[in-house]
Amino acid sequence: MAHTLNSNSSAASVFAYRVVVFFERLGQKLAERRTRKETFKTLHKLTDRELADIGISRGDIRSISNDTWEDNRRRDSLPYIRTSVNPNLKGSV
Repeated sequence: MAHTLNSNSSAASVFAYRVVVFFERLGQKLAERRTRKETFKTLHKLTDRELADIGISRGDIRSISNDTWEDNRRRDSLPYIRTSVNPNLKGSV
C-alpha cells in the first residue's frame, strides 16, 4: 500500500502515517519470521539421507532458513578464505 505525505500534512496525519507504516513493517517481519520457522521445521524433520539427496547437511538448515546459505557457500568455495583461516592446513584439503 502506498502512502504519501506532503508539506500540507498535519502533525496528526504524520503520526497516523508513521503508525500505519510501523504496523505494516511489523506485519512483514512477522510473516518473514513465520516463513523462516516453517522452513527450519520442514528441513529439520527430514532424515540425513533425504538432506543428502537434496545436497545439504543438517548443519546447513539454520543458514538456509535464515536465507544466508548461498552467501556461506560462496564464501566457503573461495580458496583464499579457506587457507587464510589456518595456514597449516594449506594444501592438505
